[in-house]
Formats: sequence, structure tokens, C-alpha cells
Amino acid sequence: MRKILIGLALSLAFGGTALAADYIVVNSTDPGIKRGQAFDAGARVQLGAGQTITLMRASGEVTTLRGAAAGVVVPGAKLAAADSARFETLRALVQPPPQGRTFGARRGGICPALEALTTLDDIVQVAETSGCKSVARQALEVYLTKSGGAS
Repeated sequence: MRKILIGLALSLAFGGTALAADYIVVNSTDPGIKRGQAFDAGARVQLGAGQTITLMRASGEVTTLRGAAAGVVVPGAKLAAADSARFETLRALVQPPPQGRTFGARRGGICPALEALTTLDDIVQVAETSGCKSVARQALEVYLTKSGGAS
């Protein structure tokens, strides 16, 4: 019984760190806040007056926050755990792509046309299943531009 309790305590302690946050930074005028950085709903962000950050949720909701002397508080409620995989896929697409050659990055198949990826669901599906991450990144940029969150 003691081993089970210790195991449960460890899994909760370390398992919690793998959970996704609620928002991904998709644009920032503050050099200290990088694209792809993640924040929880309700977190206080040190964003100076005159600076802005644009955040996206796994649902596709885009929010722009304007800095103040005391920083800003990220709005919203915590995401459901089911959104964590989608969040991590979107976060990987928002972050700068790896530099250099990546062998085995494409798993075969033909990537869909950029114009065909019009919804966030389409973009995530292509990124997760077809191995067409560069097309998914481009489609996400188009999506963000239309949503007011492009860099």
C-alpha cells in the first residue's frame, strides 16, 4: 500500500508538469516573451506598458493583451485535459521550425494544398497525421492572419 501511495504521489508531482498550458504566444512586441511560450489562464505576465502579446488557445480563440505597469493577467478558464495534445501540436507549429536537415520528417503521402487547410481542425490533423508540418505551419500563419494574431 505504501509503494502505491508513493507511486501515486510521484506520478502526480511529475505528471503535472507535462500538462499543457492554456495559451500559446503567437506574437509579441516584448523581446522577453517568445513566440511559442505557454501561459496558464489567470497567470500574471510581466508585460510592460506599450507592449503587446497575442495569445491563442487550442480552440483557436485569439486574444491580444496590452501591457501595463503592473503587467497583465491572462484571461479565461483552464482548458480541459482533452485539449492538451492539440495544444502541444499547435505549440510545436508556432515555435520556430528546427534548423538544418531533418531525416525522416516526412512519413510519406502527399501534402494537401495550403488553400485546403482552412480550419484549425484541418491544420492540426495534417500536422499530426500526414507529416506535412511545413504546410501546417504555413496554414496556421494564414489562420492567424485572418484571426488578427499573425506576427
